[in-house]
Amino acid sequence: IFDGQRAQVHIRDHFFCQPGDDVQIQFPNSGQEVKAIFESFTVVDLYESKMSEYDSTFAFLPLSTLQEMRNMFHPETGSRTVSSLQVRLSPTADLQTVRDRLRAHVPVETFGYSIQSWRDMQGPLLAAVQMETTILNILLFLINAVAGFGILATFFMIVVEKTRDIGVLKSLGAPSRGVMSIFLSYGFSLGIVGSGVGMVLGLIFVNYLNEIAGFVEILTGQEVFDPTIYYFETIPTITNPLTVVWVTIGAVSIAVLASILPAIRAARLHPVEALRYE
Repeated sequence: IFDGQRAQVHIRDHFFCQPGDDVQIQFPNSGQEVKAIFESFTVVDLYESKMSEYDSTFAFLPLSTLQEMRNMFHPETGSRTVSSLQVRLSPTADLQTVRDRLRAHVPVETFGYSIQSWRDMQGPLLAAVQMETTILNILLFLINAVAGFGILATFFMIVVEKTRDIGVLKSLGAPSRGVMSIFLSYGFSLGIVGSGVGMVLGLIFVNYLNEIAGFVEILTGQEVFDPTIYYFETIPTITNPLTVVWVTIGAVSIAVLASILPAIRAARLHPVEALRYE
């Protein structure tokens, strides 16, 4: 729908058939003489897994009917056959261990079966996601590094501005370690506050990511996450507590490291040099 100079895209589902409609399906048989099979079926219900890769290619039929139509019978025993089996595991199961145990019990050299996990089948996609994750981690490190240089420059300016105060403290007997600890504790406090606020805002952003994307779509008129291109209907998010902890610790560490050089410079100031022109 075009509104002036801005194009607004509204996506809605359009069903070519509804429950109760009759459809005709064409597929090849599995006999020695390959030929096309036509059969009429009645749609009884609709199913959506929320993943376009499966929703665009899967249709559920009675297994016995499909075996008879495709002539899927063992030539010697006459038992019914299938082309593949899918096993669903519990969320905590180790995919690699289960796959290896199945391969050990049903070796491919003897039976000719190919046993794969979903990670093996989606290898290129997972590799691309891993590459994107690595790039995002590098970008996150660079952002933290830029913030660290900002802290470093700010602390150096503070040392320059507070040269007289540092000289007064050292002339009153303040040790170099005490002066150094002031700046280190200041950097540590700055890192704790900054990383804490950033962590809270980041978790809120991730939790309401789809709502924020919808709000941006309303403001700009452009779709942020197109379900016709990506696999999922909504933006999937996973929060790893260990990753959050490591990022927070890294941000605090960068803040402390950035305050070390200014702290050393402040600790090395001589009281006479600091108060000479005051």
